[in-house]
Order: sequence, then C-alpha cells, then structure tokens
Amino acid sequence: MGIRKIEMDNMIIKVYPAEGEDLPVIYSCQYMECGKLLLDQCSRIGCPPFRLVTISRISWDEYLSPWPSDPVVTKEDHFTGQSPEFLQWLLQKAVPWAEKKMDPKPSRSYLSGYSMAGLFSLWSAYQTDFFDGYVCASGSLWYPDFLSFAKEHDLAKTPEGIYLSLGDQESAAANPALQQTESVYRALDEYYAQKGIPHIFELNPGNHYQDTALREAKGFRWLLQGR
Repeated sequence: MGIRKIEMDNMIIKVYPAEGEDLPVIYSCQYMECGKLLLDQCSRIGCPPFRLVTISRISWDEYLSPWPSDPVVTKEDHFTGQSPEFLQWLLQKAVPWAEKKMDPKPSRSYLSGYSMAGLFSLWSAYQTDFFDGYVCASGSLWYPDFLSFAKEHDLAKTPEGIYLSLGDQESAAANPALQQTESVYRALDEYYAQKGIPHIFELNPGNHYQDTALREAKGFRWLLQGR
C-alpha cells in the first residue's frame, strides 16, 4: 500500500505505509511536508519501525499558538491563539481519517513538531490524554507565558516520555524573547525531573534552521526505543 493523502479543511494529511505488527503511529505537524526526508533520517539513525502521519499546510502562527499574543519574532507574527480549535480538529477529524487507513489500528500514538509545532506538541500534553508521548524539537518555548503555564497546570496524563531538544545556538539571538529559549528549556527540564515526569532534554549543534528533520527523528528514536 502506498502513501495515502487527503486535503481536509485546506490542510494536507499523509499516511506513510510501514511493515510490521502492532506498530505505533507518530503524528507530525509540519510547516512544509517533509515525511520522506524525516523517514530517511529515521532509517539512517536506526529508529524502530513506526507509522508516520504528517499534517502540513497549517496556518502556522494562528493554529499553533496556544493563546493570543502580540508579535514576538517579527512584525508579521499573527498569534491568534487557535491551538484549542486545531487540537480538536486533529483529534476529531485528522486522526480518525488516518486511523481508517491503518490496519490494525495503532495501539500507541505520539505527537511531534518542530518550532511552533513543537510548542503545540508540548502544550497538547496538558490538554488531551490521547497521545502517549511527545516530541518538542526546537520548540518555540519562548512563547509568552508558556513556562508559567507549564508549571501551573497538570499534564493530562503521565506520558511515556517527553522529548525536548534545542540547538545550542538558538538563544544567541538579538531578540530578547528568543534569548530566553534555552533557559526556559532548562527550567522545564528541572521541573519535569522534580515531578518525576519521564523526559529528556538534548542540545544539538547549530541554530534553529539546522538539521531540522534529524532533530525530530532523534525524538522519534528516543520515544520508540522505550528509553
């Protein structure tokens, strides 16, 4: 069976085939669809088998921002805080369609994302108990008030694991908000450790735009290997 694809509410969903029994599924929200590149990187680093579902052509700032905010990175930022609506769309429309293309239905489901999609992935851990683990690769955890939100709210359930990663040059930015990114990550790393939440924080070489697929693939491998 080949790749299954649908355009749904102006977004693109792709289900990539995989061979094996009782395979988990990873849902990856992407700025530009890069499923093949991601799978190539997973193969290169020895990631266990899984099914991949990509969701792309997302209204990036709008759908992946958890609450409204003024611009932070550029004047063109449009953070309208529509993550609650996007998460409901994902759970009620995208996931059911994808699961119908997978036989048997996966026993474990994970959520992953890079940049703003990484922020959305981690935020979703506080909203739904559907997913069993999360990848937040170079996530936009500089987002206003996210650190306080993460400390003041409970996760929907204790996940199998939360993978946090960041480039070691990402906080070397002129923007004061972006300069705080690594400190936010380290604060969450310490907080999750205190709470006994299974997680890891990894620093990767480079800036925000370096090795994006590889960084996400490393998160997949960590989750699927059972740590």
